[in-house]
Amino acid sequence: MLRAWQEQCLFQAVTSYKNQSQFLVLASPGAGKTLLAAHIAKALINSGDIDYVVCFSPSRIVSQSIEETFEKTLKRKFNGRLGAIGASRTYHSLSNAAELINDLAATRVLVIFDEIHHCAGNGESPANAWGLQLLSTIQHLATYTLSLTGTPWRTDTLPISFAKYSDPEGNIICDYSYDLVDAIKDKVCRMPQITAVDIEKVTVKGLGKLETYTSLQSLLSEGEVSYQTVIRHPEVIKHLLSLSVHRLNILRKSSPNAGGLIVASSYEHALQIQSILLDQFKKKSTLVSCRHDDSPELINRFRQDNSEWIISIAMISEGTDIPRLQVCCSLTDVTTELYFRQILGRIIRMTKDQSQHANMYMLAEPNLVEFAERLNKAIPGTYNYQKTEELLNSIDTPNSTNGGSRNSYRDDVLQPETDLGEFILSNDHDLLKKTCLNELTMSSFRSKIISYYL
Repeated sequence: MLRAWQEQCLFQAVTSYKNQSQFLVLASPGAGKTLLAAHIAKALINSGDIDYVVCFSPSRIVSQSIEETFEKTLKRKFNGRLGAIGASRTYHSLSNAAELINDLAATRVLVIFDEIHHCAGNGESPANAWGLQLLSTIQHLATYTLSLTGTPWRTDTLPISFAKYSDPEGNIICDYSYDLVDAIKDKVCRMPQITAVDIEKVTVKGLGKLETYTSLQSLLSEGEVSYQTVIRHPEVIKHLLSLSVHRLNILRKSSPNAGGLIVASSYEHALQIQSILLDQFKKKSTLVSCRHDDSPELINRFRQDNSEWIISIAMISEGTDIPRLQVCCSLTDVTTELYFRQILGRIIRMTKDQSQHANMYMLAEPNLVEFAERLNKAIPGTYNYQKTEELLNSIDTPNSTNGGSRNSYRDDVLQPETDLGEFILSNDHDLLKKTCLNELTMSSFRSKIISYYL
């Protein structure tokens, strides 16, 4: 059974295809874009408008999930083999798409692009090369295209393939929008509560001098310490894990299958976190990485079992559906708004018999705090497509306005200061920025809660 927003979007898409061949949907992460896409495909098949469906997505894990959803909805095989009604592929497979392109040329087909923001229009990077090939081949062969995204912009401000932009503002125009504000109101997505952890006293000792900083912001802006160094500090990891573990323990009393996601910055960092999680908190975890061929199987097993923690570098950042995740401990060194929202999207999908709140724990890195405070904006204004001369020459682009509600910054809700005593990080050239540092000492943390209010 479809949700109300999915029914509305389905009707609008099918109606629009009578006059246009492309349709772009913005829907909050966790709102149910894949199921919507399957029902749009089903409607076009039943009406005799298409014979075949091809889906593209960012990763093998997401591709497998799409295949399962479409097979269940269409009640036909969706593995691309003889007798199947469609196929699910990764964007990476576009580099060897000659056979597919030949098939599309002789078939009435709906091509679905999941997380279309991966495809930009000027071909300067592998991701953009996908976008360029899409524009030059598949766009002209598909009977209809359906583009899906929860974050309809790119950090590099390049145009998204198949998107329309306003002129001269450069705002993306979505054919249907259903953002996080709408999803929370409809109880489709959980309300996120983000705890930003600041470090109130940091002492840096090096080259015979002692420097003291009273916040993470001052340390990063005035000191010689990188953010990568801070997130690898054992006591920082311990503190963020303590908050995350405590919260998940509470949630599992009423929802025994609730799970937690920890996002690391590297494989070595993930191993460090896994060790601390086990030694300090007696919690076992599943670690998934592109280094391990069995990671998709491990993710599927975690999705279906009752275990508590999964640690990932990037494999669960976007599109991977594990509805039982409710807590996220973010220790990544990627501080872009796109990645921040993608991670948050992993824990906000509403499920039965679970809390209506999702909890993220992160350091109070200034950019991340700013991103958390403006979650009410579906499309942040700073990410408008920038029309440069090079882009205008390389791609023909034709156009959205930001929507939103209100979010409140909970200055009044502060957890008690945690005195950690004195601890030292010895000089390590892999962790310290250009380093002339001998010691990094911290003495207290303070949590500030940023709650999302409608």
